[in-house]
Order: sequence, then C-alpha cells, then structure tokens
Amino acid sequence: MFAVLAGASLIGISIGLVGIGGIFLIPLLVWSGLSLESSIGTSLLTFTIVGIIATIAYAMHGAIDWRAALLTSGGSLLSGAFGAKLSTMLPDRIVTACFAAFLLLTGLFALFGRKFTRTASRPLTVTTLVLCGVVAGIGSGLTGVGGAAVLIPLLLLLGVSPAIAVAISQPNSIFASASGAAGHIVFGHVDFHLAAYLAVFCGVGVVVGAIIYRRVSAEHLRMLVGIVVLCLGVWLIGKLLLAGEAL
Repeated sequence: MFAVLAGASLIGISIGLVGIGGIFLIPLLVWSGLSLESSIGTSLLTFTIVGIIATIAYAMHGAIDWRAALLTSGGSLLSGAFGAKLSTMLPDRIVTACFAAFLLLTGLFALFGRKFTRTASRPLTVTTLVLCGVVAGIGSGLTGVGGAAVLIPLLLLLGVSPAIAVAISQPNSIFASASGAAGHIVFGHVDFHLAAYLAVFCGVGVVVGAIIYRRVSAEHLRMLVGIVVLCLGVWLIGKLLLAGEAL
C-alpha cells in the first residue's frame, strides 16, 4: 500500500504540473492486485476529487480560461458514461493501440510542430470546444486515464498554448472523470475506500505540481508537455509489443 500511495503522490505532481499523469495509476493499481475494471473505476473517482483540488489551485491564480473550460466540461459530462460502456465492449489491446498512436502524434506535434500552430488570437469556436470535451469524456470513460490525457493533446493539435491547455484541463477533468466514474459505479467497478486514500495523496501532489507550474516558462512547459505525452505513447506501445499488456 505504501508504494501505491507514494506513486499516487508523484502522479499528482505530474497532473498539477502538466495536466497528465493519471495513466500511471491504473497499472499501479493492477500491480497491487486490483482487477483492471476496478482499477479504471477507482482511478476515475480519484481523478474527480483531484480535479476539484487542482481547479481550486489554478483558479486562485487566475490561470483558467473559464469559457473554454466550461464548454469542454459540458461535452465531457455528456459522454463519459458512454466511454465507460464502450470499455466493456471493445478489446483492451485495440483501445490501447489507438490511444498510444494518438499520444505519439501529439507528442511529436508539441515538440516539432510549432510552425503549424494557429497564430490568430481568436478563441476556438463553441462547437469545437464542446466536441473536444465530448472526445475527452469518451476517452476518459474508455481508458480510465482521466479526460486531461485526451483533452490536452487535442487542444495542442488545435494550436492552443500548453499553458492554457493545462489550465483548461483541470476543471474539465472533474466532469470527464465524474461522468466516467458514474458509469463504472453502476457496473460495480469502484473501490471507494481505496479511492479516498488515493485522492488525499494525489491531491497533495497536485498542489505541489501547481506551484511548480507557476514557475515554469511557456516554452519549457511546451517541451515538458510534449515529452510527457510522447513518453506515455512509447510506454504504451512497449507494453503491447514486449509484454502483450493493454492499459
């Protein structure tokens, strides 16, 4: 249990800093002996609570674009349960392979595709933001990694700055994760006792990560987000090829 809680703290730091990190909680819980379905459901409930903590931390410093956050959150709230249902129907390996390819593409784009990003200052349209939220919600319920792991790469591909994308992802993760968690609660895939412990340790890490976030330059944050996303994609591909394991 100590290793799981220590890992949750490190995951929280990653979420607070770059918005992504929850993907590591599922294999950590599976390693501890929890079933894959329960690991996904428990992770989503944990991320719902952690998302609230992260949102408060970011909002206190005025870092959140609330228009974009609320629109993407609305889309995620509607679609997370559908993603949870899909997780019971689709093969794990197919889901993992598609998600890994998506992360690889986004990581490369974040690191090397700056010349293709939007230069206009106009915000994304309402339709685009809602659709991003819908996709993030489905991805969250389907994979259990939290909506940010899908939403941040999507926003990066649309040319949104990493700093803004990370901030938007924090409130969105509440709705994306809550919607997915609700589906898994219905299916009986949540360990509430464990989720409470994880939320405490992960929440502390999030606060630490948010403090570091405010001290990182925009260019360094872009590179850091790109590296994290790219490493996640490579790690998932490695799991499939070397160990034959899915998410």
